Amino acid sequence: MNGRTKTGRLTVFILTIPLILFAVIFRPVPLMAQQISIPDWENPLLTTFNTIKPHSTYIPYDSEIKAINNDPALSADYKLLNGRWNFCLSENYTKVPQGFYIPEFDASKWSLIDVPSTWEVQGYSYPIYTNSAYEFCPENPQPPHVPYDYNPVGAYITRFLSPEGFKGKNVFIHFGAVKSFFYIWLNGKYIGFSKDSKTPAEFDLTPYMVQGENTLALEVFRWSDGSYLECQDMWRMSGINRDVYLYARPGIYIRDFFARGDLKDNYTNGNLVLDVLFNDLESAKAKKQSLRISLFESDNTHKQVFSEVASLSNIQGKDSLRFEKIVSQAKKWTAEL
Repeated sequence: MNGRTKTGRLTVFILTIPLILFAVIFRPVPLMAQQISIPDWENPLLTTFNTIKPHSTYIPYDSEIKAINNDPALSADYKLLNGRWNFCLSENYTKVPQGFYIPEFDASKWSLIDVPSTWEVQGYSYPIYTNSAYEFCPENPQPPHVPYDYNPVGAYITRFLSPEGFKGKNVFIHFGAVKSFFYIWLNGKYIGFSKDSKTPAEFDLTPYMVQGENTLALEVFRWSDGSYLECQDMWRMSGINRDVYLYARPGIYIRDFFARGDLKDNYTNGNLVLDVLFNDLESAKAKKQSLRISLFESDNTHKQVFSEVASLSNIQGKDSLRFEKIVSQAKKWTAEL
């Protein structure tokens, strides 16, 4: 899927694309007796702060060919941040190096850790396996509290250059999974937090980005009140577990989309219903845009089934456009093939 404004047009490409062998003994650590206030990682009323609204995950491309190939490395609006990050693990949040998130902080003596990964399999702390018990307080769980004296916190730092193609665009960062709670800073500026440890978390970096080198920092807690939702038969491990990348959008862009395919006329024809949500449909500039919707075969030929243009000028009082199209003799999907 691709959003572009170079020609005053937004384009949508819809593509159909048909253990670790060791054990650990864990001894629970008691909670501290008193708390001055409710910390973010123990407040069930706060699951995120300053994250952007969840949406369909897609990478922008500047041509149909690139979108069909679906290789993020070909997109000028994408930058992967995976790699070796500076890393320091502390026993609890009070022992995290002060001010580690400012650009001037010297992390040259810190270790390097792979991102994505779990820090336990790279020699930091230890993995814990359990089934129905909570690994941090197996005998007497007290939601939403987690240990204070021993709740490992990983400080991460990486530096990256702002791509030239990002200039003048909205820039977002995508974390595929961070377990279990984390704060984020860019260039020393606090941005927000998330504790949805196995779902993506995204933040708008546009106000904080600078041309040239940028400093990204995360403070990741092993346990939070969200850990009470993750009690199942599995290894309990922590860190930045999935891909981290940047992506850029123009001033007016597709924020989300929903595509549904039904069958009609005694199961012979298809009916495509597409809802496309935009970040802005009220401004005069937005009204001048149009949306191209193209459907392609899912086989190796990627033959175009249809391509149509819809104007955004007539949309009033809402942030989305609905498009419907009958596809004659649609190829039916089946799980039997």
